This record gives sequence, structure tokens and C-alpha cells, in this order.
Amino acid sequence: MEKLWSKAFILVGVTNFLLFFAFYELLPILPLYIFEKFHAGAAISGIIISLYTIGALFCRPFAGFLVDSFSRKPLYFVMYFFFTAMFVGYAAAGALFVLGIVRLLHGISFGIASTAGSTIAIDVLPSSRRGEGIGYFGVTTNLAFATGPMTGMFLYESHGANPVIALSLSLCVIGL
Repeated sequence: MEKLWSKAFILVGVTNFLLFFAFYELLPILPLYIFEKFHAGAAISGIIISLYTIGALFCRPFAGFLVDSFSRKPLYFVMYFFFTAMFVGYAAAGALFVLGIVRLLHGISFGIASTAGSTIAIDVLPSSRRGEGIGYFGVTTNLAFATGPMTGMFLYESHGANPVIALSLSLCVIGL
């Protein structure tokens, strides 16, 4: 039986966990951050939050093309880097419009990075254990979803939004 837990598979799993954890950690505190920093209402907050999903959704057809057209690892690294850099944008944004742009670009970089990461995981898995490996790879996303929002809320309640953003940024730097 071929080896499932290669160094490459473990690394792409860890980077996937960190990518998704950073995203899920920010998700529950972002509306509160928008209310506090920009004094925006629920409707505006909802629009800004949805821009991430819109960016991730609309880039998916192009993400597949990019992953198939360019070298996957460099593309993954570049998109992971842009995803990471967008956390600085949350703290630096001084206007709702700028925050909206940051949110849209964050979603686009996430959509491409997550597509590239999944494809790399498939590439490094032995074909005889691909289904099992993708199952384990999916667990990294589930673990991030189970722990990220809770961590973000605990940090936000005790220290505010900046430590949440800083932790997301730091974890993404580690993922890079």
C-alpha cells in the first residue's frame, strides 16, 4: 500500500488549515468590527461581508483555469501571499469603500488559493489512496471551522479586533 502521509501532503494540509482558520476566525467578529470602527448599519455591514463570498464565487471558474495553466505551487504561494496581505488591509482601511475593496480582493485570493491548495493535495496523493487522502484533507477545513470562530470571538471579547486580525495574519505568515 502506498504511503498516504507524505511530507508534502502534511504540509499542504497544515497550510490549508491555517488559511481556513484565519478566514473563519475573522468571520464572526467582522460585523462587530464594522459597527464599531465605521458606525455602519446592518445592511452596509452585510454588503461588505458578502463581498468576500462574491469574490470567491466569481473567481472559481478562472481559478480552475489558472491552476491548470500555471505552475500550481507558485500560484498557490502568490495567492496565499495576497490572502495574507489582505489582513493588513482590514486594520488599515479608513473608509467603508476601502474595506469593501479589501474584502472583495480577500475573497478572490481565497478562491484561487483554496482551489490551488486542493489541487496540490490531489497531486501529492498516491492515486490508490486519493479518496482517503481527500477525506483527511477536508478534515483540515472542518477543524478550522470548528475552532476558528470560537477563537476569534474569545479574542475579540477579551482584547478587541486588532489581536484577531494580528493572529490571522501571523498564522497565514506561518502558512506561507
